[in-house]
Amino acid sequence: MIELMLGHIDLARVRFAHSPIRELVASLLVLQDPRRQPMYGRWLSTVRPQLGGVRLEVLVALVPAGRILPTFLLPAPTGPRPTLTDELAAVAATPPAVVRAELDLVGEGRPLPAPLRAVYEDPAAQLPLAVKELDRYWQVAVEPVWPRMRAVCTADVAHRMERFADGGLARVLASLHPELALEDDRLRINKPHHCHHRFDLAGTGIVLVPCAFIWPTAMAECCEVDQPVVTYPPRGVAELWDDTPAELTDPLSALVGRTRAALLAALGLPRTTTQLAAQLGLSPPAVSQHLKVLKDTALVTARRRGRMVLYQRTPTATTLLETIRAHEQTG
Repeated sequence: MIELMLGHIDLARVRFAHSPIRELVASLLVLQDPRRQPMYGRWLSTVRPQLGGVRLEVLVALVPAGRILPTFLLPAPTGPRPTLTDELAAVAATPPAVVRAELDLVGEGRPLPAPLRAVYEDPAAQLPLAVKELDRYWQVAVEPVWPRMRAVCTADVAHRMERFADGGLARVLASLHPELALEDDRLRINKPHHCHHRFDLAGTGIVLVPCAFIWPTAMAECCEVDQPVVTYPPRGVAELWDDTPAELTDPLSALVGRTRAALLAALGLPRTTTQLAAQLGLSPPAVSQHLKVLKDTALVTARRRGRMVLYQRTPTATTLLETIRAHEQTG
């Protein structure tokens, strides 16, 4: 059990971020851990045939499933949307003494796997090579799904902010993940097979990071870090990996038109205009016109996040879809 003691200043310094390197690291756990794989079957079937050019043995040795992970692979997010380039640069700049100390923890007293021995013996020369391999893996395995993951995690943060408006930070922390529980001034993280510590944060605060590849667990980084980071699966993660378009129904098409029915079916998860246009084979201006109508009729919401505008169907629209399908199934 990990306990984080939260003072008033810590509560004021809780923030959200979405970290590309945490998605990368968590996706490597998915490749190795059968417990996680049922959720990611479609992604795995697409990615595995493309990994031939990646030195995967080095990466899975760095990120061993069911073991302690080296914290130098998980630099603290410096802002709400750090770039992979910046995070990989931070990994490559890890001092050699820190690399060796953390690899000793990963080994847990056992000999290091062969792919890691060179990194241990000469971190200054070998760690940058491992970072290049991480980048190569990203391009093959994560970058193709990154826009969808970013949209889902951005929508999750927006949802958490709505919960904050309704019930404060206590409501946000209480609903992140079953392994997390807020009790008075303590955030308890149920990780019996990891470290057992009580930390007085002393004003550092916490970074909360939604991560599409971390399901079904949460991850806590608390030992030897400047600011604890809690990584959790976002809402809607199950739909993220389902590329099967929702079934269009004739009654819905008759009600709103076939194109708008297709848009509603595709908007179970947040999407940008560009993503919808590519998915449905339409021009972005045409999609924008239809989205405006759906938004004006309260069937779609729009949220701006930086330069992106994310659209998603409203609960009313979801209820409409489900009611039509249920009526068709019952005849």
